[in-house]
Amino acid sequence: MHRFTRTAGLCLAVATLALAGCSNTLRHNYMRDEASHHVYRKELVEIWPAVHAVLKERGLSWRENPGLFVLETEWRESGGGTLGPTTSSRFLVEGLRQANGGVSLRVTRLDRTSQSIGVGYTDGLVRNSRDRAAAANGSTASGTLPTENRSSRDLELELELLQRIDPEGAAKLEADAKAAHP
Repeated sequence: MHRFTRTAGLCLAVATLALAGCSNTLRHNYMRDEASHHVYRKELVEIWPAVHAVLKERGLSWRENPGLFVLETEWRESGGGTLGPTTSSRFLVEGLRQANGGVSLRVTRLDRTSQSIGVGYTDGLVRNSRDRAAAANGSTASGTLPTENRSSRDLELELELLQRIDPEGAAKLEADAKAAHP
């Protein structure tokens, strides 16, 4: 009986931790999704320096036309190596004036993935005339597969900006998330 009680207690503890983890994830997703609709009650000129600060903290550099409140970061390699695909990312941050007053920020993340390919001729197989010429010279054929490009809203960065620019609004959002997902 003691063994059953211990096992039941352990199962209850694991289930409680799993539910707590689930609630944390649900709360975070709620906050991230709601941050995408946040309207700041400040002017873009007031919040734009915080955008610069967050990007600088992430080690990003960017280009922008002053006064337009649109910037694009430089490409940054975020993964890959000699054998795997190479992934690079950049961000487009736009400050938007709302018709009913206030402003919002929209962050789009652009990812591109490319895969270099190379074929060595150490296996001795010659498949066509180009391969035959390369094998005769002791070289290899190489190239790059077509680049894949994807873009999506970066709600994580939008939430980070909200937490920096409007801590009170972020705190209210966190309270709403806790109420929605206890």
